[in-house]
Amino acid sequence: MKNYHDVVKDRFDSEQDIASSIYSPSHPVGKYVRKILFEGLDRFLETYSPDKDKLKAKTMLDVGCGDGGMIDYFISRGFLPENTVGVDLSEGRIKRAQQKSKGSTFIQGDALTYDLKDQKFDLITSFDLFSHLTTQDQIIEGLSNIHKHLQDDGVFLWYDIYSKDHFEPKGHSDSWGFSKKQIAEMAEEAGFEVHYHKTFFKLFFNRYHSIYQVKRLSPGIVRFLEVVLPGKPGNLMFVFKKKDR
Repeated sequence: MKNYHDVVKDRFDSEQDIASSIYSPSHPVGKYVRKILFEGLDRFLETYSPDKDKLKAKTMLDVGCGDGGMIDYFISRGFLPENTVGVDLSEGRIKRAQQKSKGSTFIQGDALTYDLKDQKFDLITSFDLFSHLTTQDQIIEGLSNIHKHLQDDGVFLWYDIYSKDHFEPKGHSDSWGFSKKQIAEMAEEAGFEVHYHKTFFKLFFNRYHSIYQVKRLSPGIVRFLEVVLPGKPGNLMFVFKKKDR
């Protein structure tokens, strides 16, 4: 698998605009991903803070924030912009986030080594970040850094790609996913315990990711196929809390 610094330099820093990506809100793939993911996150927030007014007092950090899209989602659900921070290694993505989002703080930094001094957050999120890290030591270091920045009663949400084994990627991939067991065990090593987890989408016949099928099938048909066809989950979301000391 490619070194994550090289991926950022060769892929993310060279991006001109996410609007041209298949993951943009206007593309069928991006639209489908957002609909399903946001439904799952809405259910998470109902459990996290049943009183939505209390979200205004919550602080959040998105590690690997890209151009701020997920921070925008949380602001739309009640978080205040001034209470949200995003960190990303890509200088280009951070600049776009700063231009696009007003009120939030965006910082260029490495997920393994960023240090926000004495700042601790009620909620820390990470979307499709750890799948870019190549070694277990890197992953544990990144998770430990999140642990350091999380309030003792805070919540860490890790969303990522599914695969059978993160450490046996195919080819020279930009990223590779995790099994449920790998996510839970590495997070535990970094000081977390599983609060709950949820699966999204499906790998049909353990090969074809369902989100890409909306390029040729309607979203309704794809959702039906996700229910009836065999396969593994396409993506995983784990919610963690700090282990009791």
